[in-house]
Amino acid sequence: MSTIIAGRFESSERADHAVETLVSRSIARDDISVFFVTPAGQHDSTPIGGDEDESPGTEQATHGAGTGALLGAGVGVAGALIAATAGLAAPMVVVAGLGAAAAGAYSGSLAGAMGATMDAGHRAIRHAGMMVAVNSGNAGNESEVIGALREAGAVDLERCEGSWSDGDWSDFDPTKPPHLIDAASSAASSERAPT
Repeated sequence: MSTIIAGRFESSERADHAVETLVSRSIARDDISVFFVTPAGQHDSTPIGGDEDESPGTEQATHGAGTGALLGAGVGVAGALIAATAGLAAPMVVVAGLGAAAAGAYSGSLAGAMGATMDAGHRAIRHAGMMVAVNSGNAGNESEVIGALREAGAVDLERCEGSWSDGDWSDFDPTKPPHLIDAASSAASSERAPT
C-alpha cells in the first residue's frame, strides 16, 4: 500500500498545470496519475447503472416515517381535545379529531421520512472533476506534494492508503467518500481550540 495524496481540479488545463508544478519540484512522472472522475451516480458500478443499489439514507426512511406519523397523529389528537374543551358538539369533535389525527399522521410520516433520508444521506461525496493523484510514498515529502497541489489550485485535497501500479492509482473507487486533508486538519484544530 502507498500513501496517495490527490487533489481535484475543475479543468484539464489546471490539472496539467499541477503536473508541471509537481514535476518542477522533482516528483517523478511515474508517481503522478491524472484522470477524470464522473459525477456521483454516473459510475456504472451496478448492473443497471448508477453507483449503488439504493439511494444513500433510504434505509432510515421507514423509521422516520413511523416516528413522524406518531408525532403527527398526536398533534392531531391534541387539536381535537382542544376543540372539545372549546365546546364543540361531540360528533364534531370525533370527526375533527379523526381528520386531524389522519392529516397529522400523513404530514408527519412524510416529514419524518424525508428528514431521516436527508440526515442519513449527508455524507462526504467525491465531486466530479480532474484528479491529480501522487504516490507520495515514492515522491518523498508529503507536505511538498500537498503544497504543490494547493499552489496549482487543487480543491478537495485528500490523503489515503491505496495501491499504485504502473503510474496509476489502481484501486481508486470513485464511490468511496474522500479522506479530505483540510477536513481532518480543521477538525483537529477545532478540538485544540480553547473554549
